[in-house]
Amino acid sequence: MRRIFLLPVALIAALLVATAAGASNQTVQITKNGFTPASVTITVGDMVTWHNADTSDHQVVANDGSFASPVLHGDQSYSHTFTAAGKVTYHDSFARTHTGTVTVNGPPSTVTLSASSSTVVYGSGTTLSGAVSNQLTNEPVLLTAQPFGKGTQSIDTTTTSSSGTFSFGVSPTIRTSYTAHWRTADSSPVTVNVAPRVGFGLSGRLYIARVTSDLNYSGHYVWVQRHSSAFGWTNIKRVYLGSTSRATFTLRLAHGRTTLRLVLPLSQAGDGYVAGLSRTIVVKH
Repeated sequence: MRRIFLLPVALIAALLVATAAGASNQTVQITKNGFTPASVTITVGDMVTWHNADTSDHQVVANDGSFASPVLHGDQSYSHTFTAAGKVTYHDSFARTHTGTVTVNGPPSTVTLSASSSTVVYGSGTTLSGAVSNQLTNEPVLLTAQPFGKGTQSIDTTTTSSSGTFSFGVSPTIRTSYTAHWRTADSSPVTVNVAPRVGFGLSGRLYIARVTSDLNYSGHYVWVQRHSSAFGWTNIKRVYLGSTSRATFTLRLAHGRTTLRLVLPLSQAGDGYVAGLSRTIVVKH
């Protein structure tokens, strides 16, 4: 941003007060002895205003050619907004020994991470996605995971695409916390819960229940639930699982159409897992 304008002394004083209060505009006075202050530090997006406090003409020129003011007569000013981090040196074209620097600090690097689903069924997966703050492509991003009861491990790397976005496909087998790492920044951890896979089948008159996860469910139980329009889902039988995390059982059902499912309660799911739910089965007698 470049503009030239006249500022009365009173307005210059007000501008200096605003700068001291934390405004995004810093003012440098141009005097016969040089720039005051000779060095300023700002943040990306901030503005620096050079005010000619001398009676002679001056011109502010960046050494790298990134900006140049018009010739400033006495009491005239020029402003430039800095949009990139770095250090810029400049000089007065009418007195080349008079130099100054502007140090532009970029915003802190940040990286975000979120999951398309916070809970998955054992054996299935979800997508983790995020973005890096500089919004550039081909930025390397590392993903680490900490499964329940285990240490942190690096599991995948990728590079950013347009607008600095990225994604990872993950298939946790137990509750797992994920963190994305980019440059010196770490995302907030994202936890994906895992529900054991609860299988429910019917072979002839025998019902089959099976629960699958990293654990063995021998001695654990599932509830058989029946659905009705009046009461919703109701527990009708508790079924204990055998040594292979499996059980077969029979049911006495009323004549007509019955909708059934299995529920593995949280108390039976085991450490690192949430409650599980089977598909529904419709039985007609």
